[in-house]
Amino acid sequence: MSLDAQDWVWEHSAAKNTARLVLLAIADKASGADVSAYAGTTFLVRRTNASRTAVIKAVDILVESGELEIVEGSKGPHGETRYRIPHARGHKRKGGTDSVPVQNPNRYGKKTPRGSDSVPGGSGIRTGRGSESAPHNAVNAEHAETTQRGEQAASRPPRPTPEGDTPSPIDVDAFKVTDSMRAWALKTFGPGLDLDYETAQFVDHFRANGTRRPNWPAEWQKWIRRSAKFAAERAARPPLRAVSGGWQPFKNPENQDVYDEPLI
Repeated sequence: MSLDAQDWVWEHSAAKNTARLVLLAIADKASGADVSAYAGTTFLVRRTNASRTAVIKAVDILVESGELEIVEGSKGPHGETRYRIPHARGHKRKGGTDSVPVQNPNRYGKKTPRGSDSVPGGSGIRTGRGSESAPHNAVNAEHAETTQRGEQAASRPPRPTPEGDTPSPIDVDAFKVTDSMRAWALKTFGPGLDLDYETAQFVDHFRANGTRRPNWPAEWQKWIRRSAKFAAERAARPPLRAVSGGWQPFKNPENQDVYDEPLI
């Protein structure tokens, strides 16, 4: 049934990006007439190679679109959610179990000789083709093995995250300045730095670049340090003076030019 469910996702689902991967991962495990499967968030993160936040958002999108349903009152042995793919119910992929096995050409582009069709008179020898229940080809065999391994892995309890493991990157919109962070900035750099302005500049910069980071407070501290450094450098610059004929370089006691052009 999982092959039929996957075929429905490939051929008929409108899901995109991570949502499509999540739906395929669930379809890979789906079974029964209702096309349902148990799938925890940890399992979906591992199968899609996406962040936990992205997987949770993808499930919400799929449920809202109607391509995925949550079976209420049904949990897996380790608390996994049970999902159902309603539109895949009764779907059969083209060919199915009655399709003729595809003969793959060898690396020279020639078909495998098959008895009387290859040599005049016929040798009477045919390539072995296994039992009726064998997978149609190597691709199906590999897929069946992969599906079995995935179901066995899903039945095991989720592994705990080791201490110190790197968290998943998140968008800068999730960042907030805490009272302790403000206290650190005021204690380190004094009240002369406009923290609200610098924070707004910080968020706008990384949002425009679409940057994701696992530790936004550390990035904010780097930004504040640089801003305080630049502010100190600007304050230390000697003033320019206006003379007839326009702006002129200011001369220090050694008669050396300090700036060659006015500051803007």
